[in-house]
Amino acid sequence: GINAEYGKQWYQRRVRGPNSNGCASGLRFDDWFYQQNLSSEVAEAAPRLDDIELQLRNFRSLRESQHRIERSVAPVEERFSDIENDVRYLHPWVQQVKKENEEAAAWDAY
Repeated sequence: GINAEYGKQWYQRRVRGPNSNGCASGLRFDDWFYQQNLSSEVAEAAPRLDDIELQLRNFRSLRESQHRIERSVAPVEERFSDIENDVRYLHPWVQQVKKENEEAAAWDAY
């Protein structure tokens, strides 16, 4: 996997680049980051999102796939280019799942 700081730097460079990236397709940082770092924690955390946020995440993913197929980019107003102000909507849930897994492992080892 990749770490979050490197991911932020890569994402920021790609925002300014050509249409070969998820930023130009309208993905938010957590959408992109957790596509690159698929794990059991992400699979367990995603359903914990509220229904609207989960539907928006799925929509952004489908739209990104469509843009890649069409070799096009999202309109400027739909791009998430300001990573410093982007809300990490999935990250807290992934952290909670990791903490729960660590607790479970500690109890299993007890």
